[in-house]
Amino acid sequence: MSRTLCTLAATADLSADAARRIIIGLALPYGVVGHTSLGPVTVEAGAVTIPGDLRRVKLFRDHRPPDGGGTPVGYVSAVTDTPSGLALTFKVGLGADGDLALSDAVEGIRDALSVELSAVQLSLDGSRVVAAVLEAVALVAVPAFADARVHSVAAARPGPDETLTLATKEPLMTTASTDLPADRVTADSTAGAVPAESGARYAGTEPALSAAAAAPYGLHAARTQPRPMSWADVCSTLHAARHGDNTLSAALVDITRSANPWVSPDGWVGEVWSGVAYERAVVPLLNPGALTHWKVTGWRWKTRPVVKDYAGDKTEVPSSPAVTETVAVEAKRLAGAHDLDRKFFDFNDQEFISSYFAAMAESYAYESDQRAASFVMSSATAAGSAPSLLKAVAKGKTFLKLNARARASYVLVSPTDLEALIDITRDNLPAYLELLGIDPRNFVDSEFVPAGTVVVGARPAATWYELAGSPIRVETVDIARGGRDGALFGYYAGLLHSAKGIAKLTITAPTA
Repeated sequence: MSRTLCTLAATADLSADAARRIIIGLALPYGVVGHTSLGPVTVEAGAVTIPGDLRRVKLFRDHRPPDGGGTPVGYVSAVTDTPSGLALTFKVGLGADGDLALSDAVEGIRDALSVELSAVQLSLDGSRVVAAVLEAVALVAVPAFADARVHSVAAARPGPDETLTLATKEPLMTTASTDLPADRVTADSTAGAVPAESGARYAGTEPALSAAAAAPYGLHAARTQPRPMSWADVCSTLHAARHGDNTLSAALVDITRSANPWVSPDGWVGEVWSGVAYERAVVPLLNPGALTHWKVTGWRWKTRPVVKDYAGDKTEVPSSPAVTETVAVEAKRLAGAHDLDRKFFDFNDQEFISSYFAAMAESYAYESDQRAASFVMSSATAAGSAPSLLKAVAKGKTFLKLNARARASYVLVSPTDLEALIDITRDNLPAYLELLGIDPRNFVDSEFVPAGTVVVGARPAATWYELAGSPIRVETVDIARGGRDGALFGYYAGLLHSAKGIAKLTITAPTA
């Protein structure tokens, strides 16, 4: 694995030129502790090997991602190795990316250099870089090595007649402090001068840049071949080889949760609440029955036999017509099915599987209750109307008593009609409600009852049959498509014994 050492610069010293697009700066200070991804390390002078073809060392705007991508904005055009550190000169390419890099450096947005070194070898104690190869450089924003900094920026400007202007934030070293011959002081060598090690650091300002660029003095000091190794270096190399070649980065690269969502799981809470499961309101009011066949058959009296007065004395006994009729109803079905991915079952995802069948069972409860309400209202006998809910209930109870000779077992109303009871106060509460067997606390409201309709019924008047165990859960394997079918089946039948035992009334507002 390749090791990468990244160093950063601080505030940039800026200059501009009408014909050149150059960034110059001290990229790697020697002997200065930098806080890297492998801990604090320093770089020894002469430890960095420079490729013979400087154009291979690219300048990037921000560090390259781990996959080695990224868009270069320039390349190294000159190298100066000084006692203070490694200074680099970059030629910035044309185009939007290069313009943005120059603009960032000029405006102090990304005015720091971060060097990427490969094949890094550390000392035995891991505190010094004793050998490395320069691979790439990045313009970054946050410094790790305080002395690694951009010195100047020479940016191309429109118009061949525009004069050179300098924008220097910090004085640069004079020519004398670089030990350069007078005839070798060129635009590159002057602009590429590194900070002096004295307390003053810089004196004066950078001279005007010449149009012709010469190779900086001191390029030979940056090695293109491995330097002779001491015994300590040999030990450090063997130590690095034994412990592998890690990646070391001193650039303060952003590591955000949004860019790495996979490093930690989300706060899983499972299925969220979506309301209370539906509970049947109508079915429990009817006489329950168990389906044992797909068809329910019975009989009832069409004309009931009656008795009459009998005189005796061997006279004829009274007799009356007696007629029966068959009653039959076929069971109806409710069902639903889905082809589920078998991975829910293979990985025992019981939460989803249980929730799926629970949702299907709730749907069966809702649909069967709706059909029970429809059966009751279609089977009821019209018993007239009344001006209020309480009077309609009283009239319905009387109907059942007179026609079915049965006491009312339930009262079905709509939620809006039941809500109207709130208008009744103790002062206008009708008397003798208890005598009439009317207790609003026993009223059952259902969304399946239309507003303005009241159903008063006796439980024995109708039976609601269901197949035992309904709804029935069914699972089968779909081998051809790698699925597992999940389904729910239910069977029901409503059998009316006597329409006289169910009364339906209408609430009509009183006329003025």
